[in-house]
Amino acid sequence: MNKVLVRTVSGICFVLVMLAGLLLNKYLFAALVAFITTGMIVEVFKISKDKADRLLWPLLILFYGAALLVLGFIHGGFSGILLLCFFIMIWSSDVGAFCIGSLLGQKAGSRKLAPTISPNKSWAGFWGGLAFTIAASIILHYTGLLVIAIVHCLILAAIVHCAGVCGDLIESKLKRKCGVKDSGNLIPGHGGLLDRFDSSMAAIPAGALYLIIFNLL
Repeated sequence: MNKVLVRTVSGICFVLVMLAGLLLNKYLFAALVAFITTGMIVEVFKISKDKADRLLWPLLILFYGAALLVLGFIHGGFSGILLLCFFIMIWSSDVGAFCIGSLLGQKAGSRKLAPTISPNKSWAGFWGGLAFTIAASIILHYTGLLVIAIVHCLILAAIVHCAGVCGDLIESKLKRKCGVKDSGNLIPGHGGLLDRFDSSMAAIPAGALYLIIFNLL
């Protein structure tokens, strides 16, 4: 099957699974979080033999899982809307970085974001991802999904994007250290769970911290 088709189909399936876990009921949500965190920890143990990695990364992943659960049950009952908003912004950041980075960031002379860690990432992709994330936050605000003031939506978008890029680069550094291209192959064309959730591991806690500081939760 064509690689682009495989990537597209698996990406759609991934999004549908995420939507089901975030929107249908608390049991699916809890199962989704358990599956994601367990899967990421297994991937870390598969790709790295380093004792420090095997200690630090599972702790970070468990903290991430706990953050997802707290945000899902923040008001006592279950609601995945806030997490959905976070993921939409993160996915928008990825799409923007890919589209603008592919269009402008691969030209001769284009400035690379972190060439020693991830040679394909460019500053053009960074700014493209930021623009897409901000656009997503504005849409989320005016559709009533992200119920905070527009100025906070814009700041939150910037935090989510910048933290997400950092999370992506940190995971890329781990893979480079371990000599692997992907953390796994669970999602055809996209890699493993760690590849898919590296950005959100940093972006969601950072965004949640901003909301907590300004009493927006």
